[in-house]
Amino acid sequence: MHRKCHTCLCRTCLNTCCDHKECPGKKAECKRYSGFWQMRLFEPTPKRNMRVLAACEESQRVCIEFRKLGHEAYSCDIEPCSGGHEEWHIQNDVLPILNGNCEFQTVDGMEHRIDGKWDMIIAFPPCTYLTVTGNRWFNVEQYGDKAIKREEDRKKAIQFFMRFVHADCEKIAIENPVGIMSSNYQKPDQIIQPYEYGHTERKRTCLWLKGLPFLTPTNIVEPELHICGNEVVDSKWHYDTYSLPPKIRAKERSKTFLGIAKAMAEQWGKVDEPTELQYHSVHRHSWQHYGITKERYMQLTEYIQSGRYASLASQAAHRANETIAEYILLSVTQNKSYDALRVKWELKEMEQIPYCRTDFYGIRRYFYYLFDLEVRKEECMKN
Repeated sequence: MHRKCHTCLCRTCLNTCCDHKECPGKKAECKRYSGFWQMRLFEPTPKRNMRVLAACEESQRVCIEFRKLGHEAYSCDIEPCSGGHEEWHIQNDVLPILNGNCEFQTVDGMEHRIDGKWDMIIAFPPCTYLTVTGNRWFNVEQYGDKAIKREEDRKKAIQFFMRFVHADCEKIAIENPVGIMSSNYQKPDQIIQPYEYGHTERKRTCLWLKGLPFLTPTNIVEPELHICGNEVVDSKWHYDTYSLPPKIRAKERSKTFLGIAKAMAEQWGKVDEPTELQYHSVHRHSWQHYGITKERYMQLTEYIQSGRYASLASQAAHRANETIAEYILLSVTQNKSYDALRVKWELKEMEQIPYCRTDFYGIRRYFYYLFDLEVRKEECMKN
């Protein structure tokens, strides 16, 4: 049964004109072929863009870049937003909404709800008491009570930082300049510079990552430095901000560079493809249906036969179909076709035979698709 049909096919009588209204095989106006081998596990999953929280971000630069890609992104800060999009800004404490399953109001007065966890959290906790450049202000002998108060504020800042570390979310990025969290928590997973993303400024920026790959430089340029006499002072941008009032200076220096914000959105904002399978345009048993090339298929097969990612292969097989998972793995590891498995069954070397040939190869391709997704995630974690 390889014909295509744009009406519903009854899975009981295999008739497109079935008059039995209670027929369990009838699916009204689905416009997809639903024959007896059109299994439910092949139904498409609707494409859903990610729900992203840009925490402690009044500039909205990261939020806006994710919005450009169609994601449901929100910025959250106790300060008013300077990005110009009040409809995406939550001017409130971020902690109550950090773990999702929450309701909140954006500055424009609209109510929103997040069911489940955030898909991604990108946090920019205040660095005033965490950066190493402020260490001199903690000298109690020189600054007395001010230094003691500052030490208390530092402890609170550390606790606030760690709330993001322990947030209930699969993908988390925490950004901060070089500071004490490298020793109080752990060394950053990555350190980036603005001049790696098209800016001439120099500013070492630390990233602590969970479930996210390293950012790849997009446009490395020569940093522009301020030279005073015979000595290089620092980045010209950093030097120029000295003329600003302290509060404004801190605010300007905390803004994410546009090149970095864009890289975060483009590299971390990708949705696994294919997210919506088009059964009416691409045959569901073709490799094109799952976006897997012949070269990738051979590479995945080599992984399975060598025992690499064995646990991922087993998980993918059981997700594809619990009943015939062992037969799928057997066919791949030993290069067994459906006919070869049938011979084993006829010789009573196997207790049962997996469905029909069409079902078997369809499920096996679906297994490769699931295995490919898990391998890519594993490779991203290692890199």
